[in-house]
Amino acid sequence: MGRIAGIALVAALAAGACSRAPEPRQYEVKGQILRIDPERREVLVSHEDIPGFMAAMTMPYRVRDAALLEGKEPGDLFTATLVVEEVDAYLSTLTRTGHAPIETPPAGPILTAADLLEEGDTVPDHVLVDQDRIPRLMVSLRGHRVALTFMYTRCPLPDFCPRMDRNFVEVQKAVAEAPELADVRLVSVTLDPEVDTPDVLKAHAQRVGADPRRWHFVTGDREEVLSFAKRFGVTAEPPGAPGDMLVHNLRTAVIDPDGRLVSVRSGNMWTPAELVADLQAAPAPAN
Repeated sequence: MGRIAGIALVAALAAGACSRAPEPRQYEVKGQILRIDPERREVLVSHEDIPGFMAAMTMPYRVRDAALLEGKEPGDLFTATLVVEEVDAYLSTLTRTGHAPIETPPAGPILTAADLLEEGDTVPDHVLVDQDRIPRLMVSLRGHRVALTFMYTRCPLPDFCPRMDRNFVEVQKAVAEAPELADVRLVSVTLDPEVDTPDVLKAHAQRVGADPRRWHFVTGDREEVLSFAKRFGVTAEPPGAPGDMLVHNLRTAVIDPDGRLVSVRSGNMWTPAELVADLQAAPAPAN
């Protein structure tokens, strides 16, 4: 995952003296391939129930070994092994077992060029509230550089929403230690507003160690939230049944003190240091 091997080894040996990471969990997955993205090493599948982990749903999964995707195509039936580590999740095997027509194409919101903000565009206001039920319009953050991402508290995949939380924890530490970044604010927008009420978000914020002076978790009406998310290129498919997982992509944005979009990072491969660099590169507020 882009870590420097030597540093990772030293860190692992040091940590091992005090504690040991939980053993990875493995689950058998059966379903049908709907879409393949070789560049991202990702496959969108419709899978059956995964006993002890999640209900049947449509979900994108990564593979570490790109060779697993070779010879596969949409419509293929498969069995796979899902490995869930403390901070990662991926398919370690992917075996074709047959082929069948895709009865229903992957559904979900459609993004158009008109939906997307471009660098330099002013981020529009939407009716959102934070974990303390304080209205959190983007205009309320003028005068601050803002790092904004999307997540939801029930997300079970450690390299999706939980990784966004962990990265923001590290960014929060870096900002607290850098006087020149004292104006920076962090915003995490839930994609599951029916479940992630202000009270739920407040408890979640406390669990991850969010400083409420710097880091806001926000929610709102579903249509309002999803309309806001679309402007950043984020789409979310609501769960088919209570307890199901949301299917969504990841985008993390930096906004300048005048409320203009500076940059957007896609996916989950960015590091806290890279986001801090993006914030440092954004114009600082005028004195």
